[in-house]
Amino acid sequence: MILTIDIGNSRIKYACWQAEAIVSRGALAYGPDKLAEVFGQLFSGLEKPLQVLVVSVAAQQVSRQLKQWVADNWQLPVAFLEARKKYKDITHAYADPAQHGADRWAAVVAGHQMFPHATVCVISAGTAITFDFINKDGMHLGGYILPSYVTMHAALLGDTANVASALKLQFEAADEGMPDNTDDAVNRGLHRLLQAGIREISRSAQAEKIIITGGFAQTVLDYPDVPEMLHQPDLVMQGLYSIMSKAESRVEG
Repeated sequence: MILTIDIGNSRIKYACWQAEAIVSRGALAYGPDKLAEVFGQLFSGLEKPLQVLVVSVAAQQVSRQLKQWVADNWQLPVAFLEARKKYKDITHAYADPAQHGADRWAAVVAGHQMFPHATVCVISAGTAITFDFINKDGMHLGGYILPSYVTMHAALLGDTANVASALKLQFEAADEGMPDNTDDAVNRGLHRLLQAGIREISRSAQAEKIIITGGFAQTVLDYPDVPEMLHQPDLVMQGLYSIMSKAESRVEG
């Protein structure tokens, strides 16, 4: 069994692989003060893997504690993914690929492998909403980053005293009539802003296929008048697993 782990800014997800397929998966929210507890809840019931492969956008402290937990419990090293200038026929657009999140790179690789003869837009809707475009020749074209609904909600309330009463997050994008209270005005306004931005950006490169992943993906899919999107919750895991099978793509920790 090979264990792949995706450490985001707020959640840790894992997938167990056997015979090139995911056989089990799990996820938990985490905070910096309870990492050992979260690792125990996620991994203690798993059999010892052959490899532990990780993509992380979190602080180095999280990676250090994960390496320690794996060493203590399984006596194994941990291999971390880094974005590179080239992987097989895929070429990175960034002059410095290290500036591109490793999770985004994994998603780009998986998206191109899924549709190798199409221009693809990959959307990762999580703590931020990111867009990456890759053409049918494997050239990564770059992309965009939008703030998430939660980030914009917090910023608006923090900077605008008169809407301080609008404290309730509304992840459903219901839009029935003109808002007549502050809560609805804030929440529906943010959803409309994201809907318009996602629609415009995803259409901008005339992508033939649009793939979406991330914890906010279902809300985006429920927005009216957005282009057709394929929901792939395991996209980052798929890219991580594919890339990390190559020794030159591994960074042991």
